[in-house]
Amino acid sequence: MQGPDGNYWTTDNDLFLGLGGAREVVDWFGYVPSFHDATLIKFELGKGSAQFALQSFRITNEVDEKGYFVLDCHALVTVHLSGVTGVSLMGDASSTIQELGIRRVVVSQTGWDTVAGPAVGDYEVRWESSWGLEGAIFARDVRFSLAPASA
Repeated sequence: MQGPDGNYWTTDNDLFLGLGGAREVVDWFGYVPSFHDATLIKFELGKGSAQFALQSFRITNEVDEKGYFVLDCHALVTVHLSGVTGVSLMGDASSTIQELGIRRVVVSQTGWDTVAGPAVGDYEVRWESSWGLEGAIFARDVRFSLAPASA
């Protein structure tokens, strides 16, 4: 994933596993997911908090009779953010995720005209999309919830 500074990065597994509910996500999918091809189905932003829900699945190496990869481990994964310190999003309301990454802010963010902006130690949850809404939300806390779903 490319950040606004032009540097490429990915989610650190240890950082991910330290987040609330992340162990359940990893146990379900078998790895730290990038949420490739997940569909953003809900996005809420309120006073100091945000949450978004992704219709997610695991892509296997198996191919069905039509030549398509078999998808399994379908789930609704919700990302909950509290203590939101910045939001930078663009695009329309629907989205297919290309990649989602989470990292810690290591340098205070500048250029926020109406708020102090993200501080060192905050989380950055950034996603690129194949189409639709993309960008980043910065927050002091991030946690996950997962609900198994049918295909």
